[in-house]
Amino acid sequence: MATTARNQITIVDLNDAKSVQVYFTSSQGFAQNYNPDTHVYAPVYTTSNNVITPHVYETGDANDHLARCTNVKYTINGAAYTASSSNASYVVGSDGTLTVKVNLTGNLNVTFETDYTDEDNIVSKVGGSFVLMHNVSSGALFQVVLTCPKGNIFDKSVSGNLTVTAQAVRGGVPDDSNVTYTWTQFDIGAGTWKNVASGRASGKTLTVQPADVLNFQTFKCVAKDAGGTDATATAEAIVTFQDLTDPYVVELYCPTGDKIVNGTGSTTVNARVWQGGVKIEDETTAAASRKFNYSWTKFDKAGAAQNWNGTTSNVKTGNPITVLAAEVNVKTTIVCEITKK
Repeated sequence: MATTARNQITIVDLNDAKSVQVYFTSSQGFAQNYNPDTHVYAPVYTTSNNVITPHVYETGDANDHLARCTNVKYTINGAAYTASSSNASYVVGSDGTLTVKVNLTGNLNVTFETDYTDEDNIVSKVGGSFVLMHNVSSGALFQVVLTCPKGNIFDKSVSGNLTVTAQAVRGGVPDDSNVTYTWTQFDIGAGTWKNVASGRASGKTLTVQPADVLNFQTFKCVAKDAGGTDATATAEAIVTFQDLTDPYVVELYCPTGDKIVNGTGSTTVNARVWQGGVKIEDETTAAASRKFNYSWTKFDKAGAAQNWNGTTSNVKTGNPITVLAAEVNVKTTIVCEITKK
């Protein structure tokens, strides 16, 4: 059965803040193409700066709370940049944006970190990451362009599925000779790209169903051309779909705190399900009345799957769950997924 909603929590400190997610938009997209023959960049960041804007959402609240963030820091290929340490290439704005003013010579691996203050004045560290890709072609510029005929937002005006179509272009001219397309989607929990659901991709077209998008979901298309002047040319592009149809949101709450002290004791994690700003189910809901199944997956400090203590599985079910001190070595991340019964 398809996952209805997902969230995660890391048991490591004393912060009981609500779950916060970070989503990024880019004024010039997340890929820049370069033709070494003509020395042409597309787009040209030096004249049309690429402005990256983070969007910060709190569980059960559809509003963007970037304004609640302070001490914003971006780490770009290992180097840290803040509003006070920006340079001519990378500028961190007072509004939390990152402006890239230099053309790329390679991929930029970017990490975003900030102090987030919730409505209860609880401060927590939140963040996210993304990649600005540098595509280099040989001969005429080879790139892939993505279009969404009906847009990329599921809302009350959308009936059924949405699609995204890829078109390979060489030297500004559509190229359909010897071109293949591969589609993947970003797995937020694992931090990796994985294959899209079976049957969604058909050549240059990807069909996105509402069930594929939990709040937001990023997809990547890789176009491969074996028929150009170079032996094989590849180009990548990404697109993000949003769900604004009052999706289910999972809030994870630790009434006993998310800190294990001196390797002893335990803590409890409760899952609460919200829709449209209204809590519809939580740990106090009688088992016979519950509409959802709860699945909890555990990962160790390195992000690797780790079995629950005394079991041969890294998945536990039920709501709430108890995390023992033996479960936590430095830190443990737990991902909760719910599915309709």
